[in-house]
Amino acid sequence: MKVAVPREGNIELVPAQRDITIQDLLRHTSGLTYEFRGNAPVQKMYMEAKVYRRNQTNADQAATLAQLPLMHQPGTRWEYSRSTDVLGRLVEVLSGMSLGEFLEERILKRLGMTDTAFFVPAQHHERLAEAFPRDPETDTPVQLVEVKEKPRFESGGGGMVSTALDYARFLQMLLNGGRLDGVRLLSRKTLEYMTADHLGPVTGAPDLLIPGYGFGLGFTVRLHTGVASTPGNIGQFSWGGLAGTTFWVDPKEDFFALMLIQAPGQREYYRVLFRDMVYAAFDD
Repeated sequence: MKVAVPREGNIELVPAQRDITIQDLLRHTSGLTYEFRGNAPVQKMYMEAKVYRRNQTNADQAATLAQLPLMHQPGTRWEYSRSTDVLGRLVEVLSGMSLGEFLEERILKRLGMTDTAFFVPAQHHERLAEAFPRDPETDTPVQLVEVKEKPRFESGGGGMVSTALDYARFLQMLLNGGRLDGVRLLSRKTLEYMTADHLGPVTGAPDLLIPGYGFGLGFTVRLHTGVASTPGNIGQFSWGGLAGTTFWVDPKEDFFALMLIQAPGQREYYRVLFRDMVYAAFDD
């Protein structure tokens, strides 16, 4: 891989100083980026290459990304990115299954998550909570992933649809240390490793990697009781979705919280409000 280094208004492609590791992909330090996160030269290249297109396979996208330069040297900066999409492709290569098949066989079926997939079958369309066509505050069009038809692209980084009950089962498994209803999905020690901080001194975009938090393997992880602008406990881990879904697991208080909304424009406001209200309700 090459890395795009800004030079007097242009970019210079230099060799990557080391290979991208699976840990880099899991903690978003691979050097990859998301095209919608800014207007840097590499992000513009992503847009021009249409790495986001739905009419492709995971293999197609990985091949496209491999031809584009990295935004940062691997391991040097936290950059929310297509890393999780590449992980989805790795799952396919290592398992010999499509990502959707793997998730269904190895996770969803075992946890009893019967309403979670990359699309909603026709007989359940009336159950789908859809976003407003236009944002009620800005009147701008709201564009979300189409989930009424089976997609060709099963993105590792987003696009699944679920219910509150299914999602709660997944979070309960995490709160239980990797087990639910007698099914052991993850080792307790594996989950401890995943929810520890893997960044150390590595920094990144302050709008997502907020003060008081680090990042583990797929989760943001709370490092301080204070510092952050919202209440919580050390060891709490969380993440959210583009349309507004948010969750966190608080092992110290032995609970998880989940909010499902379809409001991209309001998601940040309601995520903070939701967290503040939950912790404000504690009375012992």
